[in-house]
This record gives sequence, C-alpha cells and structure tokens, in this order.
Amino acid sequence: MVDDDLPAAALHATAANVLQCLIMLAEEAANLNLPCAMLALRKATGACQAEQVRPAPPLRPRRHMVLR
Repeated sequence: MVDDDLPAAALHATAANVLQCLIMLAEEAANLNLPCAMLALRKATGACQAEQVRPAPPLRPRRHMVLR
C-alpha cells in the first residue's frame, strides 16, 4: 500500500507554487483588461496567503493506522 500523505516541506512547496500561479494569473488578467477575473484571482491570492500564515492544525491519526 502506498501512503498518499506528503511531508510538510512538500506541502509548503505545493502551496507556494499555487500562490505563485495565482499571482501570475492575476497579473495576466490585469494585462488583458479582465477586471472580474483579476479581482477573483486577487481574492484567491489573499485567501491563499492567509492560509499559509495560519498555523497548521495537528494531524489526526489515520483510522487504519490506529492500534486498538
């Protein structure tokens, strides 16, 4: 069985890559004069930044890994 969980460093890198893509898309929407898309992307960028600042909740044990 393969574990799908990513280590914390990989999760942070993935979130940073998503944030970078959102920023680039917002800049491109501004260049193409797409105000609604730009506004939506900037809101998504803000939400992503807020999520990165927030401390991560403690991980819950997986059900199949808990000894009973």
